[in-house]
Amino acid sequence: MRAKPSLLGTLPQARELQSTKLKDVQDFFDRIIRALNSQYQLLWQDVSTIQVDADGFIYFGNKDTNGSWRIGRDGDDWVLDHRESDAWVNASTQEAT
Repeated sequence: MRAKPSLLGTLPQARELQSTKLKDVQDFFDRIIRALNSQYQLLWQDVSTIQVDADGFIYFGNKDTNGSWRIGRDGDDWVLDHRESDAWVNASTQEAT
C-alpha cells in the first residue's frame, strides 16, 4: 500500500471560489469531492492483501479511545470488539472450525 499522499495543495482552495452564487458553490464542492475520491482511490488501488499477525487487530478509531472498534484474530478465532470504559468488550466472535 502506498503512503497517503498529502491533500494540502491538491484540494481546491476557498480563494478559487468565483462567487457565492449557488451554482458556483456547488461546482466548488463538486471539485473537492472529485479530488478526495481521486486521492482515496489511489490510496487503496494497489492493495491486494492485508496481512494481520496472530493476535493482531485492525482498529477503527484510536485504539485508546472509548467508542472505537477493532477486528482481528484472537488465536484462531475472528473477533469484533468495541472499546467501552477504557476496556475492549467483545461484540462478536467467530470460532475457528
